[in-house]
Amino acid sequence: MMQAGMFDTRPRSRELVDILITQRAARALGDLFMVANLMDLEQAATFACANVPRGWLSPAGKLARDEQHLYIQQPGYGTSYLMGKMEIDALLADRKRQMGDRFRMQEFMDTFNGVGLIPASLVRWEMTGTKSPELETMLR
Repeated sequence: MMQAGMFDTRPRSRELVDILITQRAARALGDLFMVANLMDLEQAATFACANVPRGWLSPAGKLARDEQHLYIQQPGYGTSYLMGKMEIDALLADRKRQMGDRFRMQEFMDTFNGVGLIPASLVRWEMTGTKSPELETMLR
């Protein structure tokens, strides 16, 4: 929604969203480093805290360690948030291109939510009529 202009008149809101995405990415990288045995939980938490702007993920708090603990129990969990965001952003852009001036965010969201809790590749197929290369491979 940020790319659709929702925050154009509120640059601080855009900054907040960017920092929260950075926070998620820093924690997700810690997840990957732990899975690869390149960091332990404490190192991953320290890494995440060091890579979030403005010190908004404090090493003194519990959040970083609790999240890294959750991520090591469910490898890939942290990165799934970022991948899902990328998939939905791409779907939104594709649907906007497909519909042009007829595109309405409310209609997009109603359709998106109406599809249900299914993988993003299936939502894309349902909403745009196009299959991702990954979906094509799975359907063979």
